[in-house]
Amino acid sequence: MKRFDRYFLSVFVQSLLLVLALFTTVFLVVDVLLNMDKIQNFPDVAKGTLLFYAYNLPPILYLLYPFMIIASGMFAVARLIRSRELLLMEAAGVGQRRALAAVLIPALLLGLLGLGLRQFALPQLADSARESPYGAFEYRKGKRISVRDDDGNVWFVRNYNLDTRTVSDVRIMSRDGTRVIVAPELNWIDDQTRWWSPGKSTVYDLAALTATEPVENGDPTTFDGALPYGQIYPADFARRKRSYGDKPLSQLFNESWENPDDRDLRVALIHELWHPLSGVILLVCGIGLIIARSGRSAFKAGSLAILAVVGYQILQFWFETMSQAGGLSPIVGASVAPVLFGIIAGVLYWRA
Repeated sequence: MKRFDRYFLSVFVQSLLLVLALFTTVFLVVDVLLNMDKIQNFPDVAKGTLLFYAYNLPPILYLLYPFMIIASGMFAVARLIRSRELLLMEAAGVGQRRALAAVLIPALLLGLLGLGLRQFALPQLADSARESPYGAFEYRKGKRISVRDDDGNVWFVRNYNLDTRTVSDVRIMSRDGTRVIVAPELNWIDDQTRWWSPGKSTVYDLAALTATEPVENGDPTTFDGALPYGQIYPADFARRKRSYGDKPLSQLFNESWENPDDRDLRVALIHELWHPLSGVILLVCGIGLIIARSGRSAFKAGSLAILAVVGYQILQFWFETMSQAGGLSPIVGASVAPVLFGIIAGVLYWRA
């Protein structure tokens, strides 16, 4: 039996590699065609393209992680059914559930591996992308934007250029709203990983300027060189919004514990926990529909499996939106679809 387990496992691994190569190729071809003009403007096209996709391809593949698990598992099972190998195992007295354990157990391990990647690998990759001007996935040049840094200071920038690592006509409002930096231009120093003012910049004391009575030491101060406050990476200017995906699951949990009223954060946390495991749930559901089709044709069973995936996505979006709007508890709303389809998958697989 171990020999057949190894063979079924090899079929699953081959399907997984094929699906991974397919998803990667499709994304790269489409994205290169859409961003050809931006890629051509890289100072070093070869290095820039390599770093650009090294930073941005893994998050896209993780977003498609459940579909990769579903597709690889279903392709493996379809291959075993088509070659009559699953029927051979059943004729030898081995049940279908036992025979397909060599496919489902690796799929479950992939789901758990996805949680590990989400906790340890993707946040570090996001930090590295923030430190590199090639990590920006939107526009490399822009005008009139505002960005909040990690310390809560708000940057108002009229122009930014990631190729030259410069921002111009900058206003930096402190987190408490008492000070503002006015700088004609700032340059990013790579070896020091900070912004540098090449000329005179001014720090205004807003509390002194808005006070009804004279304030001592309230005059504006000037500086050149390092900023007195505020730290942000160049690539952050090309991102309109920093997502929860940049943070480890443990950090999301701590922030959710500290801010129990932040419904969006709690929904995002539960969603991230279910995300890689949802592929395993839907795979079990699809396999149950295929091997226990009860007189239905393989085409109808496969169509039902696809409808199950679509239905899961619709229900998940619906209940999570209700949770964010306050209609349901974040834990309940983000868990309804996975738990419901988990029960359906268990029933279908057990009946097989």
